[in-house]
Amino acid sequence: MNKFYHNIKHKLNRGLKHRFDFKSVNRRFSLVFFTTFSSFIFLNFFEPFGLYYDKSIPAQEVFVELFIATTIAFVMLSITQFVLRPILNFFISNIWVIFCWFLFEAVIVAIVWSFLDYVIEEKSQTFIYFLVENFLAYVLIMFLPYFLFIAYIYFRDKVNVVETDRQIVQKERSNISIKDETGDTKLIVDSENLLFMQSSDNYVEINYIESNIPKKILIRNTLKNLEIDMQHFPIIRCHRSFMINTKRIESARKTASGFDVKMQLISAKTIPVSRSHVSELKKRTASFN
Repeated sequence: MNKFYHNIKHKLNRGLKHRFDFKSVNRRFSLVFFTTFSSFIFLNFFEPFGLYYDKSIPAQEVFVELFIATTIAFVMLSITQFVLRPILNFFISNIWVIFCWFLFEAVIVAIVWSFLDYVIEEKSQTFIYFLVENFLAYVLIMFLPYFLFIAYIYFRDKVNVVETDRQIVQKERSNISIKDETGDTKLIVDSENLLFMQSSDNYVEINYIESNIPKKILIRNTLKNLEIDMQHFPIIRCHRSFMINTKRIESARKTASGFDVKMQLISAKTIPVSRSHVSELKKRTASFN
C-alpha cells in the first residue's frame, strides 16, 4: 500500500513539474477553440445556473447572449494567446503558472463582460459587482474544458517523449560499430547501409553506402572477430571470405558450388555463397527460395 501511494505521489509530482510548451500556434488555437466551444455547448445543452428558468426571457435571446459571450471570450483568449504570449515571450510553463495564467485570462474576459453589462445594458449594480460575478462565472464555466485540454497536452507530450525515446533507441540499435583488432571503433554505419565485408589478408574490406554512394574502408581485423558483433544484425557469413547483408541482396543465382549473389548498388561484383551457408541464407531471405 505504501508503495502504491509512493508511486501516485511520484507521478503527481512529475505532472506538477511538467513543462508545457505553447510555442505551437496550432496548440494555442486548439486550446482557445476547445475551451470556448465546449463551454458554449455545455451552457446550451445542460442549462446550468438556471439560464432558461426565467420564462420572461425567450430561449432564443438567451442563446444569442451566450453566443455573444463565448465569442467575446474566444476573442479575448485569442489576444492573450497570440498577442500577449509572444510579447512576454511566455511559452514554457508548469501547471501552477498555467493556473495563474488562466485566472489572468478570467480577469480580462470578466472586465469585458462587465463593461457590456454595466455600460450597454445600464443595470443598477456597480461595476465591481459585475466584475466579481463575471469572474466567478468564467472560472466555473471555463475551468473544466480549459484544463481538460491541458491534460490532453500533458498525455500527448508523454506519448511523444516515449515515441522519440523509442526511435532513438531503435536508431542506436540499428547502428553497427566496426572495430579493429585493438578494439578501437573505426566505422559506425547503419545496418541498412552495410553491403558486405570481405577478408583481405590481415584486413577486412568493409563495403557500405553513404549518401547513396558505395564506399569501402580497410580495417585491420578478421571476419571471425567481426562475425561475433553481427549476431543481432542481418549480416551473416556466406563464405570463408565474405559476410553479406541479407537485406541488401539484389539477386542470387545457383551454381555448382552453391550460389552467386549480387548486392544492391554494386551489382557488377559477384559474391560467392558456399553450400554450407545456403540453408542459413534461405531462412533469412527469399532470394534463395
